[in-house]
Amino acid sequence: GLEHGMPIEPEIDLAKGVHLAWIHEDIVVLDVQADAYSLLVGAANLIRPARQGEAVSADAAVLNDLALAGLTSTTRERSRRPPAPATHDARSTAPTSLNARTRALANALCGTMAFRQRPLPALVEAARLRSSAPHRRDLYGAIQEAEAFEAIRPWVPYEGDCLQRSWMLHRHLHQRGLDADWVFGVRTWPFLAHCWVQVGDTIVGDSLDRVGGFTPIMVA
Repeated sequence: GLEHGMPIEPEIDLAKGVHLAWIHEDIVVLDVQADAYSLLVGAANLIRPARQGEAVSADAAVLNDLALAGLTSTTRERSRRPPAPATHDARSTAPTSLNARTRALANALCGTMAFRQRPLPALVEAARLRSSAPHRRDLYGAIQEAEAFEAIRPWVPYEGDCLQRSWMLHRHLHQRGLDADWVFGVRTWPFLAHCWVQVGDTIVGDSLDRVGGFTPIMVA
């Protein structure tokens, strides 16, 4: 068919665990199952996002190449959500209570054990299961809990990198009954990946100065 005189390109669903981010002329691919990133240089003019990141559209020959690479599938991933860009961060000036810090420390120690030895697909699945449960949207409460979590970090062994810190904070907020998203972001030239926690479009436990240069690629 035709739309405004232009051919309508076919589209196909992305494979389970495959997420794409368009950055200028390039596309970054995150394959959760393989725990790997790859870069499709100059592909942004050939491949376009469709259905809020669930699918891609392109010429049939390009879609065939994506299918051969294992990046697309005929089965849609129902839990996929488009990541919301962060627009600001928030911190609290109020001191955290001893009770809040004690809770955060207990959850951080348990979270450390839960994180260790888990591959990325299992971490993402655990985060998605948490996020699918009903929680209250309370930005101020999330900020307070994130501040308490930050305060006890020096006493947490094997704290790890941003992947572990943000996963543990996401786990802590949900255990406190608070809604939050675990967001992955990427940038190119040079390539860097980062992950953080958001409530809506607000970063908690991190800063917009650090996160702002990253393009969101996946949310859990």
